[in-house]
Amino acid sequence: MQTINQSLDSWLSRFDPDGSRYLFYVICKNWERIVGPEISALAKPMGRSKATLILGAEDSMVIQEISFLSTQILGRINAFCGSPFFDKTRVELLKGRIPLDRKLVHEPDLKTSLKRPERIGGLMGMAEEGSAVARCYARYVEFMKRNRDEAPGIKYIDSK
Repeated sequence: MQTINQSLDSWLSRFDPDGSRYLFYVICKNWERIVGPEISALAKPMGRSKATLILGAEDSMVIQEISFLSTQILGRINAFCGSPFFDKTRVELLKGRIPLDRKLVHEPDLKTSLKRPERIGGLMGMAEEGSAVARCYARYVEFMKRNRDEAPGIKYIDSK
């Protein structure tokens, strides 16, 4: 019998056997820290093809500037990785594409306002006892009746 770590490692190794996908993800996530704010403002990671780093730039003048800086960019990335990961760069126009260093999922706003219903719990017993709906509604009623101090970041608005 395998441990959960062994099972997870074998399952994940099917998708990324050499770890290069994960390493590229880490490079994209730390892009500005690796290449610096000046280069990060000009060139964005767009992808990879084997040992070629694909960068995106806004216009052709920036593409030429980045081509002059490619040795420096590759040196910084390979130093971050601890071994030669990329050996050349290819720079393309962004053309409205979204670079891989951007965070697409935003953190939720924790200052949520909930409107407290006037007659909370009035539907108890309407659903079949022990059903998923009945259990869910019971948890909802319990949550809404809880003391306001127990739910930090949530502002209750009394309905009236």
